[in-house]
Amino acid sequence: MGLSNSVLLGLKIFQPISITNKTLEFFEFLKYETKPFRTDSSLSKDILFDAIPKSIKIKQTKTTKTQTKKLFEEFLKNLDKTLMIKNSDDEISEIKWDEIDDFCSLLRLIERGDERKVRWALYNQFVTGNTKITIDSLSKLLKEFKIKNLKKILIKILKTETLSGLDAEFDGTVFAIKHQLGDKLVSHYLADAIEEASRRSPGELEKEILALIDEGSYSNQEISQALMIDEGLVSRIISKLRDQEKIVLSSFGQRGIRYFTTNCDNCPFGTTKSSCRKETLSFIISAFMKDYGVDLTIKDFDSVESNQALLKIKRIIMMARKEKNTKLERNLSENLDGVLSKVVDKFIDIEFPDKKNPNLPEINLKVPSNMANLPILYQLGLRKGAQGGIRLMDEMLHLVSKSISKEDRVKIKKHSLSEANKFLKYLGIDPKNSN
Repeated sequence: MGLSNSVLLGLKIFQPISITNKTLEFFEFLKYETKPFRTDSSLSKDILFDAIPKSIKIKQTKTTKTQTKKLFEEFLKNLDKTLMIKNSDDEISEIKWDEIDDFCSLLRLIERGDERKVRWALYNQFVTGNTKITIDSLSKLLKEFKIKNLKKILIKILKTETLSGLDAEFDGTVFAIKHQLGDKLVSHYLADAIEEASRRSPGELEKEILALIDEGSYSNQEISQALMIDEGLVSRIISKLRDQEKIVLSSFGQRGIRYFTTNCDNCPFGTTKSSCRKETLSFIISAFMKDYGVDLTIKDFDSVESNQALLKIKRIIMMARKEKNTKLERNLSENLDGVLSKVVDKFIDIEFPDKKNPNLPEINLKVPSNMANLPILYQLGLRKGAQGGIRLMDEMLHLVSKSISKEDRVKIKKHSLSEANKFLKYLGIDPKNSN
């Protein structure tokens, strides 16, 4: 999950020093000491100024009272630039309280890690127009934190992000980013890792784990990888969920890894099987109509027996909607056809006619039985390809019907159907039910 636009703007407008100056105090004041005003999206500045002297989040003395008000006004101007509020002379309006709270929490998270501070500094420098960032400039931005291993952190960030697609280099003095200024991909390489998935609350993590394994069996390791959570934390949450009988043991996988699935008879979400199915189908059907203009009905899913299978389809659709931003993902999409073609070519061997034996004129398709072990999406493409080949052959024979005898047309069609059906059988598909 990438950072929101408001957070990215915040990291651009504010600098790392915000953690040690009044900025963080003002964010925490807005987060923790404005509950009486949070029902409104507009607020008089007089109300805020009256509340500041009573604040326990803002450090102040009688001699700094005027200075605090001046700094708060400057803070509101910067907050306006992040689009979290709209600042005017007498009031702030269009207040996005949730975004303010999220950014405040992010500042506290950054406070606890040197790598996050360095990433912030790099991102801040790039988005403000600097592609060649020196150690000296970073040291100035981070001088309040006295980071001793700055070079090691930069080398680590470079190693991690260049694998994802960042085009950059570090010679020990200058961290050079070779992307054009304004390239939005850089924000994902430098800033996304600032926000850890593991900073989510235990309650949120439980919900995400339950939502994932509601679709089928997953091991602790698979859950950790899918949700980007520490495996030890996953293990503790899984144990808690088992004690609460919200999940049950499903099976044992390789190397004794335990797999879990939700207990539908004791649904952790308090939903009936019927209601769960209706809600999931509603999402899938509306998504296909909205995204692709395909009109599906509930009857189209009659063959899908389990709710877990439907929920898995729902997750695939949700993942398909996600925008692919990294160079690696774009490169994969561009070359996927070539990769899959090579895989299939290595499985299939075409046996051409033997010129020495005229009694064997046919072209035979040799397909190994273990082709059925290919991933389901490979099989789907191959199945549709085989079915399309049969239809194409029908069309071609129809077009050349006048130049080929009926006997030859029947022979050709019979052979093509035989080869296609053989191919489908090796995929574990009954040709009779392949339409």
